[in-house]
Amino acid sequence: MNLVYLDESGNTGLNFKDTQQPIFVLAAIIIRADKWFSMEKDFYGILRRHFGGKLPDSIELKAMDLRVGRKSFKDLGQKECLAIRDNMLELLLNYEIPIVYQRIIKIKFEEFCEKQYGPGIKINPYIMALPFVCMEINHYLKQKNLNELGMLIFDEQKESFNEAEKSLKTLRLDSNSILKTTNLIEKGFFVDSSKSFALQLVDIAAYYIRKYEEDKLKIKVSEIDKQTFAAIKKLTSKAAQTKTEDIFEWIKQNYIK
Repeated sequence: MNLVYLDESGNTGLNFKDTQQPIFVLAAIIIRADKWFSMEKDFYGILRRHFGGKLPDSIELKAMDLRVGRKSFKDLGQKECLAIRDNMLELLLNYEIPIVYQRIIKIKFEEFCEKQYGPGIKINPYIMALPFVCMEINHYLKQKNLNELGMLIFDEQKESFNEAEKSLKTLRLDSNSILKTTNLIEKGFFVDSSKSFALQLVDIAAYYIRKYEEDKLKIKVSEIDKQTFAAIKKLTSKAAQTKTEDIFEWIKQNYIK
C-alpha cells in the first residue's frame, strides 16, 4: 500500500493574471506504508533539532512561512530556516520518495479556455491538473511490476474540496471515462495539514517545484530558491505522458456547463 499526498503551489483560483505567481503546480509524494512511521519520526526529529529539542505549540511547516521566517519560524534566522528546508528535501531523498507533478502556465491556460470553450469560461487549474497527476500516479504504481495500490490524501482546507471529490469519483467509477485509474483505491481522504507531516512535506516540494519551473521559463527566481533545484531534479519522476486532447475533452464533458 502507498499513501499519496497532494498539494499545490501558486493557486490563485480563476485569477490567471497574477504576475507574482504565473505558474500553478499540483504535486504528489508517494510514501510506501512501511516507511510512514519512520519518516514521521525523522521529520519531527529534524524540527526538534532546529528548535533546541522543544517544538513550538501548533507548529506547521509551510514553505512560505519558512521562506520568509514567520509564524513558528519568526525567531529563527535565515540560515536556520534554510537548513530546515534542505533537511526536509534530504529526508525525501533519503527515503527515495518519488514526486509526480503537473504545471500549468496560467496565461496560456486562459488562452486555451477562451479558444476551446469561449470568452468568459474558466476552469480552476487545480481541476485541470488533478487528472494528469492521478494518471501519472497510477502509472507509477503499475510500473516495474509493482502493481501496487495507492490512497490519495489531500489537505481538507482546500477550496477545491468538492471539485476534487467529483473528479476522483469520475476517475474511479465511470466505466466510460478515458481517464479511469486502476490502482487508486477508495475516495480521496481529506485531512488537516497541520496534523500531517507528509502534507507539510509535499507543501515544501510543491513550492520549490514551482520555482524550478519558473526558472525553466526564464522567470526571475532568487538564488536562495535555486539552491533547491539539484534536489528537485532528483526527486521528480518521469511521468507518463497522458494525451492532452483526452484530458481537455474530459474536462469539457465534466466541468463546462
